[in-house]
Amino acid sequence: MKHDRRVSDTRGSLPWRERDRGVRRVLYIVLGLNLTVAAIKLALSAMTGALSLLADGIHALLDASSNVVGIVGIAVAARPADAGHPYGHRRFETLAAACIGLLIMSGMAGILRGLWEGFAGRRPLPEVTATSVAILAVTIVANFAISRYEARKGRELRSGVLQADAGHTLSDTLGALAVLASFGAAWLGFRAADLVAAVVVALLIGRTAWSVLRESLGVLADHVRLDPLAVRKVALSIPEVRGAHKIRSRGSADHVLVDLHIHVDPAMTVERAHRVTHEVAGAVRAAFPEVADVLIHTEPADGREKDVAAIAPSEPSVRA
Repeated sequence: MKHDRRVSDTRGSLPWRERDRGVRRVLYIVLGLNLTVAAIKLALSAMTGALSLLADGIHALLDASSNVVGIVGIAVAARPADAGHPYGHRRFETLAAACIGLLIMSGMAGILRGLWEGFAGRRPLPEVTATSVAILAVTIVANFAISRYEARKGRELRSGVLQADAGHTLSDTLGALAVLASFGAAWLGFRAADLVAAVVVALLIGRTAWSVLRESLGVLADHVRLDPLAVRKVALSIPEVRGAHKIRSRGSADHVLVDLHIHVDPAMTVERAHRVTHEVAGAVRAAFPEVADVLIHTEPADGREKDVAAIAPSEPSVRA
C-alpha cells in the first residue's frame, strides 16, 4: 500500500487576503513617511553641502523605492493559483524583497563617487547650522519609529518584505546618527568627519543589502525552513504512525511547503490510511502555523521507519 496525499491550507483564502491587505496598508503608510524623510534630508544636503547627508538622503529615497517594489510584489503574490502557476504566486513577494536588496546596493554608486571627490579634495566642507542639526535629529527619531512599526507589523503578518524593509529603515537610522556625529565633529574642526560618516553610511547600506539578498536568495534556492526532527516528532504524535522520513521543507517565513513520508500498519485499509494522512497534515499545520501546504506519501511499515538517519533526504543513508 502506497498513498500520496497533498493537503493544502484549509484555513481559506480570506486570512491570506487580509494578511496581504495588511502588508500593503503598512507599505503605503511607510512609503509616505519615507518620502517625507528623504525630501528633508536631500534638502538639508543641498543647503549644507554635506556628502554624508546626501548619502543618507539617497538611502532614505531607496527606502521609499523599496516600498513601491514591495507594494507591487505583494499585489502580484496575492493572486490565486492558476493554470500557469498551480502553486500560486507567493514567490513574487520574495522576488520583490530581492529587488529591494539590489536597489539598496545600487544606492552606493553615487556615494562612492562623492567619496572619491571628497578624498581628492574636490568637495567643499559642509556648512553645519543649529537648524540643520535639529531637523536631522527629528528625522532620526522618525526613522527609528518607522523601523520599529514596520518590524512589529512584519512579525505580526509574517511578511518577508516588511521585515526586510524594516532592516533597511533601521540601517538608515544608524546612518543618520553617523551623519549627526559628523556634524558635531565638523563643528569642532575635524575636516574629514563628513567623509568618515559617508563611509559609515555606505558600509551600512552594503550590510543591509547583503542581509536582504541572503534571506531572499535562501527562499528562492529552497533553503530548509523547518527542523526535520521537529516535523517527525509531530508526525509520530499520531498514534497510528510508526515512522516518518524524507522530510523536506521550503518557502518563505509566512508560506512554508512541507513534504514527508510516513509509515503505517501494512494491514491498514486505504480509507483509514487516508484519514491518518489528514491527521498528520493537520498536526503539522497546528504545530507550525506558517505551513501552507503538506504533501504526504504514506507507505507500509517495512523496517525503514526505524532508520533515524533517513529522516532528511540530504542524509547519505537515504534509500529510495
